[in-house]
Amino acid sequence: MKDKPAPFIEPRQLVPSITAGLVTGLIMVVLNVSLATLVFSGEMIPFISRGIGIFIFGAFAMSVVASILGSLPGTIIGPQDGPAALLAVTAGGIVGSLAGAASPETIFSTTLAGIVITSVVTGFILLLIGQFKLGNLVRYIPYPVVGGFLAGTGWLLTRGAFEVMAGETFSLQTLLKLIQSENLILWLPGTIYAVVILVVLRRTSHFLVWPALIFGAVAIFYGGLFATGTSIDQARSMGLLLESFPSGGLWKPFTPADFTRVDWSSLASQADLLISVPLVSLIALLLNATGLELVARRDVDLNHELRMTGLANLVSGLGGGAAGYHYLGATALAQHMGAKSNLVTVVAGLICGLVLIFGGGFVSFLPVALLSSLLLVLGLSFLIEWVYEAWFKLPRAEYFIVMVSLLVIALTGYLQGVGAGIVIATILFVIKYSRINTVRDSLNGQIYHANVERPAVQREILHKFGRGIHIFRLQGYIFFGTSDKLLNRIRELLESMVDKDRFIVLDFHRVHGLDSSAVSSFTRMLQLAELHGIYLVLTQVAPDIRQQMVRGGFKPGQRVQIFPTLDHGMEWCENMLLQKHLASTQFIQASIKGQLRKTFAKPELVDRLLTYLERMEVEGNVYLFRRGDAPDAMYFVESGRLNVILETEAGEMTRLRNVRGGTVVGDISLYLGQPRTANVVTEQKCVLYRLTTESMKKMESQDSEAASALHEWIARLMAERMADNTSAIEALLD
Repeated sequence: MKDKPAPFIEPRQLVPSITAGLVTGLIMVVLNVSLATLVFSGEMIPFISRGIGIFIFGAFAMSVVASILGSLPGTIIGPQDGPAALLAVTAGGIVGSLAGAASPETIFSTTLAGIVITSVVTGFILLLIGQFKLGNLVRYIPYPVVGGFLAGTGWLLTRGAFEVMAGETFSLQTLLKLIQSENLILWLPGTIYAVVILVVLRRTSHFLVWPALIFGAVAIFYGGLFATGTSIDQARSMGLLLESFPSGGLWKPFTPADFTRVDWSSLASQADLLISVPLVSLIALLLNATGLELVARRDVDLNHELRMTGLANLVSGLGGGAAGYHYLGATALAQHMGAKSNLVTVVAGLICGLVLIFGGGFVSFLPVALLSSLLLVLGLSFLIEWVYEAWFKLPRAEYFIVMVSLLVIALTGYLQGVGAGIVIATILFVIKYSRINTVRDSLNGQIYHANVERPAVQREILHKFGRGIHIFRLQGYIFFGTSDKLLNRIRELLESMVDKDRFIVLDFHRVHGLDSSAVSSFTRMLQLAELHGIYLVLTQVAPDIRQQMVRGGFKPGQRVQIFPTLDHGMEWCENMLLQKHLASTQFIQASIKGQLRKTFAKPELVDRLLTYLERMEVEGNVYLFRRGDAPDAMYFVESGRLNVILETEAGEMTRLRNVRGGTVVGDISLYLGQPRTANVVTEQKCVLYRLTTESMKKMESQDSEAASALHEWIARLMAERMADNTSAIEALLD
């Protein structure tokens, strides 16, 4: 049975979606009237009606695109204050250059051309950035900076709400004026209404709450007018209702006649401001979209939203509309109203379309307190969440970033506030990261050894003199905040060394990268090593890091060695140390009999043991056995070297251990009776003595004393290996 197609909207979502669409649509209309008034002022006042149509058309066109392609249901999108402010300055420049020298129609057409060009260019840029999936770069903005951005949005919404109530720009004088008794009616009812909404919403989330609150407020308002005998005109003159709105069709597209009247030289003189519109739109869009993720509590596909908004701007621009992007406040308001459907966007766009066609006379009958209190609800919600509740949720340093961003946004603007937050977050990150120890662990050659199986006499030398090998396993990203600490640590170590010909091993296995300061520090380490006659050994340095070090002046010399792994670097250091103490060859040059006599539990039984061994001479690169083979023998190594190798399914080879003369290989599998766990291959020509399982059983039945001595010797070898591994693990865990 096939699944039924999902309905366009759930029945439970119908009422809140329509209500949210009506409210946000009306807010969009009022906002775009304000933006049009901002741009088309002074010499262009005669064109204000068409200017209003230009901005409302942009809101309508973008709403249509967002309702079809938006990834976040209920997204409200339209012309914004940031681009509009730049367009207002541009319009002022055009008026200043053409006033008295050109007709008002030329000034209007030139300004309109600037609006169209910025919308189209903004659309192309957003489309390209979304297409190349660069939108996720905003994810690198720290969380408290986004919190500060939302707190700043809350402050601006709160301030804007009081400005709408007061009918003038927010200032100290405005505050003093508002608290006068005759002006309380302008803001006190709306503020009380906003507080009531906040209290009610914290107690219930029923889908009928918002319709009841909104239509109830309208009924109470007009009931109050009727009870007090106040007429509509009196209420409007008192500032309780919106001013009269232009009637009739408002939108006219950018026509060829407009195109012929454009003064391109005047427009070109404003290029710096026009170029800023796409940049401001891009940054604000990404910040708004990131903020909406926190409000909606879900991920937003930023690249999809960039492409959608780019297309919306193209449609708006081709119709003569202004540039825009997501309304954080209006979309968040719809989310708070429980409306999470594209029907919100459809209804909001429909309101804009109806105003374009029939005019917006009905808008002037909306109480100012109603629209402003809805903005106040949203602003206070943001402030409560990011100023009050964040105090209990965030670390103090991150809360400080939120407060600084909020303060800078309130005093200067969005971009400055976000920039200040990013700078402070970066400084705090550097301080915190510099406290992390670049040295993951510090070891020495006495407790940490190369994966080389050596005879007992060599192990004793390494245990005695292994402290001369100092191992620093580095980690993370090494930069100016940490590299100097490492340099000072190395310098103190070098100055404290009495015996020369010692080794400092720097393992880069967990190093992700360096900056130029770190490269300089390593270059100075190289100079110190040459000065003190110390060997500096670098292991597992990534090719790009090595190239960076060479370009920065780090040039390996006689006292610097570089190896692919820490294991190979340690093997080289141990070999150098053994050569110094004449222990590298004197033992393994002896015959198998001589070697066993020095280490066997009962030397007098060595000759009897040898009668059960089979001598072999094996060339280099020959496999003694492979992983999975049956454990049919163990091998005593008289001379030469073998490698114990793990081979992955992909064919990659990893050296687990290097086996030298005077040791034994294959013993563990033989004693456990389990298949081989790795490959063993000769590195060079070797002389081996083979003890098969049959020979061991024969020895156990014919010469139990020699077999017992062999078992005791093997047990001691295994115990020594385990002890070495345990000490290395303990050192790594410290």
